[in-house]
Amino acid sequence: MEFNGSIVQSLENKIILVTGATGYLAKLFVEKLLRVQPNVKHLFLLLRAADASSPTQRLNNDVTGKELFRVLREKRGLGFDYFISEKVTPIFGDVSLENLGIEDSDLEKKMHKEIHLVANFAATTNFHERYDVALAVNTMGAKHVLDFAEKCENLEMILHVSTAFVCNAEMPEVILEKPLSQILKESSKFLYVIEEEKKLMQHRLDGLKAEQVSKKQETAAMKELGLERAKFYGWPNTYAFTKALGEMIIGPHLKTNFPVVIVRPTGVTGTYREPFPGWIEGFKALDPMVVGVGRGKLPCFLGDYESLFDIIPGDMVVNAIIVAMVNAKANSHIYSDGDDNLIYHISSSAHREPTRLIKLLEYAYDYFCKNPLMGRDIGEIVKPVFFPTMSSFQEHVHNNYVVTMKF
Repeated sequence: MEFNGSIVQSLENKIILVTGATGYLAKLFVEKLLRVQPNVKHLFLLLRAADASSPTQRLNNDVTGKELFRVLREKRGLGFDYFISEKVTPIFGDVSLENLGIEDSDLEKKMHKEIHLVANFAATTNFHERYDVALAVNTMGAKHVLDFAEKCENLEMILHVSTAFVCNAEMPEVILEKPLSQILKESSKFLYVIEEEKKLMQHRLDGLKAEQVSKKQETAAMKELGLERAKFYGWPNTYAFTKALGEMIIGPHLKTNFPVVIVRPTGVTGTYREPFPGWIEGFKALDPMVVGVGRGKLPCFLGDYESLFDIIPGDMVVNAIIVAMVNAKANSHIYSDGDDNLIYHISSSAHREPTRLIKLLEYAYDYFCKNPLMGRDIGEIVKPVFFPTMSSFQEHVHNNYVVTMKF
């Protein structure tokens, strides 16, 4: 997507804070900004300190050093590193901590004085994350970013990346672009629920430590607790539940004197076009199934082969995010009067161009037949057979894999 002049121009001379900067979408966002608007004034990138490296080393290793920046690197040539050093300041911090874990008071004052836009990409996207981790990042992280942003003297807007999976069993079949407080029954109780869940989580964690269980046992117990609490409230997994709670924290601030924009993408996959087709990092959305076919590890599948998947390329998500930011900033005078159209669903529109599970696996099968994977542990590529019921699957397993002993 080529942005028109007004969109690109609106980002000129802006100073932007980006959280979760080593994540997939955040990297795409940063690369896009630097490529299409080199006159963006500055980017502050919040990075978690993963090891003893400096923020600059982490920026080089986990962000700008990635293949994603190949096009920008070629465009800038020998001046690439200088361009990045002029435009980007990497900061070690953590959204799970108050004040984003920034300890340098001079840097904090500088950021509060200069920042115009805040884009919160920070999240743990593991569906079955430890409950303490998911609450800290996905729920309290949203609050900490909001608290930090509200101290910025020249703030023009906040953008929070949520997910379409914040929906739960109580919600209607069609979810409108409305705050969860307008969709959920008894939504007001959830702000109280957040504090109670934090106490429950901490009590369980303290108990595990008192029992001196192993780290592996502690992790398993905290994952189990997250799934248990999510299902108790009607969400399918820890990720969706804690992201929904994060939205509920932000919800009351949707009608402040600056726009607070929430975007809800569906399943995010590799790039369609920018900066080049097919860039991906880690396993996203449907990748495990596709790779399973290529490795010959998915001979059969239990489920409805007509099931729909709503997936969208990462570069399309970032394009939509940037347009949403620009639109909110340009119309902030309207939103301050109470208009709540500050929530955007970003999807591939499954009703118009549906992606069915059977088609996805057929595409994968056809592709890997022509382009087989190489290396060890690669089995024979077979087209997956679907089993619509558990009984039909069990019968298949019994007939093909269970050895009957005769005495």
